[in-house]
Amino acid sequence: MTEQRKDTVRDRTALNGRRFLIVDDHAYMIDVIAEILKHFGADETARAESADAALLCISPRVGYDVIICDFNMKPLNGIQFLQSIRTGKHREIKRDQRFILLTGHGEMDVVRAAKALDVNGYVVKPVAPDTFIKTVQRALDGNPALKQPGDYERIPTSDLKRFQ
Repeated sequence: MTEQRKDTVRDRTALNGRRFLIVDDHAYMIDVIAEILKHFGADETARAESADAALLCISPRVGYDVIICDFNMKPLNGIQFLQSIRTGKHREIKRDQRFILLTGHGEMDVVRAAKALDVNGYVVKPVAPDTFIKTVQRALDGNPALKQPGDYERIPTSDLKRFQ
C-alpha cells in the first residue's frame, strides 16, 4: 500500500494563516504575486514600492512570514535590503526574516550574493505560479543558521548595481 502525498502546489489552502510583504517598484508585478499568493490561501499581502516603503509596513507588532522583494529597485536594491536585514540595521525586522528575491536576472553575481546573504529563496521572472509557490513553501519550511552581522556586512553588494 502506498501513501499518497498531497500536492501542496494544488492545495488552495497551502498558505492559510500566512502574511506576506511584496516589495517591487512595478505595481503590475506586485499584483501578479499577490494574486498567486491569494490563490493559495494567503491571509494578507501587504505591498510596498521600495525598500524604504517596506520598512514603514513593518513594526514589532506587524510582521510578515515572508518578504518577497524585487532585486532591481532604486535607490536600495533587493540585495542591499536583504543585507540591511541580515546585519540587523532595522530593529523592527528580525535578522532571520524569511526573504525571497525576485529578479529578471539570472546573473551569477546576484545569485552568489543572495546565497551569501542567506536568502530563503530566489525566483527569476517571469514568475511561474507552481515554481513560485514551491519556493515560498521551502522558505516557510526552514531558516538558515545566521552568521554574525559583520560577516554579512563584508559581502560586496555595490558591484551589483551594474545589473540595475
